[in-house]
Amino acid sequence: MARVPELLLETLEELVDNELRTFQWFLYSDVNDGFPHIPKSKLDGVDRLGTVDVLVRTYGYDDAVTVTVDKLTRMRLKLWAETLQKKYEEVPSNQKGKETNHHAIRDKLKSTLREKYQNIYLGNAVEGETVYLNKIYTELHLIEGAWGGFSEEREVRLQRFNHVTTEETSIKSSNIFKPNSNQEKRIRTVLTQGIPGVGKTVCVQKFTLSWAEGEENQDITFIFPLPFRELNPNIGESDYSMMQLLHQFFPDMKTLETLGKECKVLFIFDGLDETLLPLSFKHNKVLRDETEPASLDVLITNLITGDLLGNALIWITSRPVAASRIPRKHIDQWTEVRGFTDEQREEYFKRSLRDDNLAIRIIKHVKSSRSLYTMCQIPVFCWITVTVMKKMLRDDLTGGMPNTLTEMYAYLLLCQTDRMIEGHYPMESANVALKLAELAYRQLEKGQLIFYEADLKECGMDVKEATIYSGVCTEVFVMDGRRRQEVFSFVHLTIQEFLAAVYAHHSYVQRRDNVVLGYLKRMSTRWLPKSVFKFHKTAIEKALQSKDGRWDLFLRFLMGLSLKSNQELLGKILDMKAEGEEDVARTVEFIKNKIRGPRGQAEPVPLPQ
Repeated sequence: MARVPELLLETLEELVDNELRTFQWFLYSDVNDGFPHIPKSKLDGVDRLGTVDVLVRTYGYDDAVTVTVDKLTRMRLKLWAETLQKKYEEVPSNQKGKETNHHAIRDKLKSTLREKYQNIYLGNAVEGETVYLNKIYTELHLIEGAWGGFSEEREVRLQRFNHVTTEETSIKSSNIFKPNSNQEKRIRTVLTQGIPGVGKTVCVQKFTLSWAEGEENQDITFIFPLPFRELNPNIGESDYSMMQLLHQFFPDMKTLETLGKECKVLFIFDGLDETLLPLSFKHNKVLRDETEPASLDVLITNLITGDLLGNALIWITSRPVAASRIPRKHIDQWTEVRGFTDEQREEYFKRSLRDDNLAIRIIKHVKSSRSLYTMCQIPVFCWITVTVMKKMLRDDLTGGMPNTLTEMYAYLLLCQTDRMIEGHYPMESANVALKLAELAYRQLEKGQLIFYEADLKECGMDVKEATIYSGVCTEVFVMDGRRRQEVFSFVHLTIQEFLAAVYAHHSYVQRRDNVVLGYLKRMSTRWLPKSVFKFHKTAIEKALQSKDGRWDLFLRFLMGLSLKSNQELLGKILDMKAEGEEDVARTVEFIKNKIRGPRGQAEPVPLPQ
C-alpha cells in the first residue's frame, strides 16, 4: 500500500508542466479557511517532489490530500481528484496515524538539526566567531570514481590539486545517493574520503542543513548524523538497541518505537579515522531487529552491512588511511573531497573576510608562495591563513609573512598567546602552550580526539584551568558542556598534531627526552648516546610503521620544527632551539634514501619545511 506522500507524487506526475504551474498558482493564490497560506516564494521553481514536500509540511498528511483534491477539482481535473481520494481512503487508518506521527517527529528533528548546523564556528563555540554556514560555505570539489584512487597515498604529503580526469566525475554533495543514468544498482552506502582539513565534516554539515531547511533530498524521512568521535564515549557501556541509541542522541525521536520499512532514513557516520570501535565485520553476530540490544560495534557493523535496517542509507567519511576498515563489498559508491579549486579558494577568502581590500591582499600573498597556494586547496588551511594573516595585516606585521605549513600553525599558536597577554589572563602563555602540547601528544598516542577530566589531570591540568584555556584559545581548544560530563578537544585534528610535534621537539631539546620511543624503550636506552638525527629517525620509522597514518602529519610538523626559522619563531614563547645542524643534514639524507627506497620505490616522507 502506497504512503500518502507517494500518492500525492503519483497524482502530480500525471499533470503536464502547465497543469503543475496552474496547481501551484491555486496553492499560493487561494486563502483557504482553516488552512495555512503557502507563500509564492515557497513554490517558485519547485518541481513535483518539492511541491509534495511543501504540501505535507504545510498541511500534514490528511489536509494535504484534502487541499490537493480541492485544487484538482477546481482545475476541472475531476478524474485525478477522485482517483487520489479513493486511493487515500484505501490507506489503513493505522498507517495514516503513523505517517502523521512521522511528520511531526520529522519536523522536530529538522528543527533540532537546523539549530545545530546552521552556524559554523570560526574557532570554538564559546568565544569563537559564529558565522551562518550558508553565508560562508563554498562548494567543494567532490569527485566520484573507482575505489581506492587516493587511499594508497600517505597523508604526510599535501595533496596536489588534480583536475578531473576522464575516469572521474565531479558531483555535488547533495547528489551522492542519486545514481547516474548508466547506474542500475541502488546506492545505499557511500564512503567519502579526503585528507585532513579538506572539508569532509563541513560537507556533511551542509548536506544536513540543506535537508533540515527543506532545500534538498526531501524524499529522506529522517537524517541521523552520528559522528564517530561522539559515539566513542558509548563504547563499553551496557548493550542497547538501535532505537535506544537514536533516542539517546535525538530525544525528539523517543515517541518513535521503530523505523520500519516505510521510512527512508540516512545515517551519517563522520570521521571513520576517529573511531575507537574494532569494527569486527567478520566476527560480530548478525542483527536484524532494531529493538534488540547489542554492543555498539554490533549495531554499527550490521547497519553498514545492511543486515540491520537494510533500507537505510549510510554515509561514511574518512581520512584515506582508515577507509580500508570498511570492506569494499559493503560500499556502493566511493567519493573523494578534493578541496578547493583555484576559483573556490578566492571565493572562500572573499566570503569569510567580508572585506574586499583585505581579501585581495591575502590572495596576493597566497599566490606569491607556491607551497602556500597549494596548501590553500585545503579549507582548514584557508581558515588558518585567514585567522593569522588578518591579524598580521591589521597589525601591519608584513615583514615575515608565513609561507609554509609549520610556519602558519606556529603563527596561529602565537596569535592565541598574544591574546592571553592582551587580556591579562592569570597564567603564563608558555605554560599554556606546553600543557596543551603535552595533552595533544599523550592523546594522539592513545588515538583519542576528545578528552575528559582524567586525561587533563595526566598533564597537570584541572577542569577549571582547561575551561579558561578553551575561552582564551578559541582557535585551538574547545570545551563542550552539553554532554553528561565536560568534554574537551582541539578545534581540528591538525592542530592537535601540530601541538603534539611541538611537545616532542621541546621535550628532546630541553631534556634530551625522546618521547616518541615510549616509556619502556626510553628507560632501556637512557644511557646510550643521543642525537637530533636519532630522534628524527625514531619519528620517521614510527610514522612509516603506523598502519592508520596517525603520525603522518605529526611527522611533517616535526620536520618543520627542525628548521631554525621556525624554532626562532616559536622562541617567543618556548625555547625550541636544537643543536647540531649536521644532524638535520643527516635527517634530510635519511629521508631521501627512504623516498628512493631499496628498489627505487618511493616512500612518502616529508622534507623539513
